[in-house]
Amino acid sequence: MEYILEHIRKIENTTNIKDLKRKLRRKKDMNSTEASLQIAQLFYDLLKDQTIKNKYKNNPSALVLLVTKLGKTFSDIDPVQFCIGNTIKKILHIIREEIRENQKEKKNKINEQQESINNTINKEKKKLLDIKNLEFTNEVEKEEDTINSSGQLCEIKNIDTNDEFNMDIILENIDTLIAEMNSISETITEKKEIKDLIADNDIILTTNYSEQIVKILSENQKTKKFKVFVCESAPKIREKSMSEELKKLKLDVTTIENDDIYSVMKKYTKVKVFLGAKAILVNGGLIAYGGAYNICLLASMFSNPVIIAGGATKLTPMYSFKHEFYNEYLSPDLIFGKNMNYNGDISDIQFNTPSLDYIPPNLISMFATDIGILNPKFLYKNFNEMYDLEDYEI
Repeated sequence: MEYILEHIRKIENTTNIKDLKRKLRRKKDMNSTEASLQIAQLFYDLLKDQTIKNKYKNNPSALVLLVTKLGKTFSDIDPVQFCIGNTIKKILHIIREEIRENQKEKKNKINEQQESINNTINKEKKKLLDIKNLEFTNEVEKEEDTINSSGQLCEIKNIDTNDEFNMDIILENIDTLIAEMNSISETITEKKEIKDLIADNDIILTTNYSEQIVKILSENQKTKKFKVFVCESAPKIREKSMSEELKKLKLDVTTIENDDIYSVMKKYTKVKVFLGAKAILVNGGLIAYGGAYNICLLASMFSNPVIIAGGATKLTPMYSFKHEFYNEYLSPDLIFGKNMNYNGDISDIQFNTPSLDYIPPNLISMFATDIGILNPKFLYKNFNEMYDLEDYEI
C-alpha cells in the first residue's frame, strides 16, 4: 500500500498531470466532454508506460488501487463535474473485466487439467478392476493410492499461479472508450429514433446552454419547421448564449423569463421539453443546471414530455433524492450584480443560490443518449454493464 501511495506522489509531480489539474480547477477551460477525453487519454498514456506495465502486470489489485487513488485526486478537484469520476470508474471497470476474464481462463485451464487427471485415474482404475487374480488385491489398492496421489501432485504442480494479466487488452479497450467519447455527440444527433422525437410544428422549450441540444435542433431544422423557446436560468444566466447560438443557425427562437413558462405551455398543445444533462443518476433522476426543475414540474402538469439529451459519459453511478445532495452554491453577485447598493443591515439575510437542480425520475419521460433512448425506470441495467459496484464510491 505504501509503495503505491509513494508512486502516486511521484506521478502527481509530472508536468502533464499538474497541467490537467490546473485546467480542471479553472472550470472554464474545458467542457465535460473535453474533461472526460483528457482524463481517459491521461490514464491510457499512464498505463501504456513500460515502467507501469512491469511494476503492476503481476499485481492486478495494486493496479486497481493505483487507478482508484490517483483518480480520486482528479474527481476531488471538482466534485460536481461528474464526468471526471465517471470516466475513472469506466477505466476501473475495464481493468476489472480483464482481471475477471484472466481468472476465468485460469479456472477453465485448472478444470481441464483436473478432468484430464480424473480420466487417467478412472482408466487406470478400470484396468486394475479387470484383473481377475484376487491374489493381487492388496497390490491393486496400493497402486490406486499411488495413482491418486501422483495425479493430485501433478495437478498442483501444473497450476499456473502467476497473476499476470494482459495490459494490452486493457489499453485497447481504453482506446475504444476514447474513440466512443470522440463521437458521442454525432452518434446522438444521427440516431433516427432521436431525430423522430421532433416533428413539424412542434414547440420546443429548453433552458441553459447545451451543445448537444443545439446539434439536435440544428439537425432537425434541415427537414422540419418548429419554434424554440429558451427560458432564463439563474444564477448562471446561460440562456443568452443558447439563444444566440440557435439564432446563428436561423432557428425561430424566443427568449422568455421563468414567469412565462406557464403561459407558453397553456397556449401551445405540442410542447416538448429538451434539456441537457449534468449527471444522469442510477435511480433515473437527473442533475441539471438551475431552472430545469421548474420547467419539469410545469411539463408534468400539462402532460408534456421531458426529453434529456446527453452521452453515456453522463451516466453517473450515484444516488440523489434532494437538491442539496450534489450541488454548488454560487455568489449572489451573479444575480444581483456586483454594483448593487443596499443601505440596510444585511447580516440576517441568507442568500441561497444553488447552481444545480435535482429532477426526480417521475418528471422525466426519456433519456436520448448515444446508446439509444433509455427509460428512467430501467436505467439501472445500463449501469450494471458500465460500472462495477465496488467503484460507485472512489
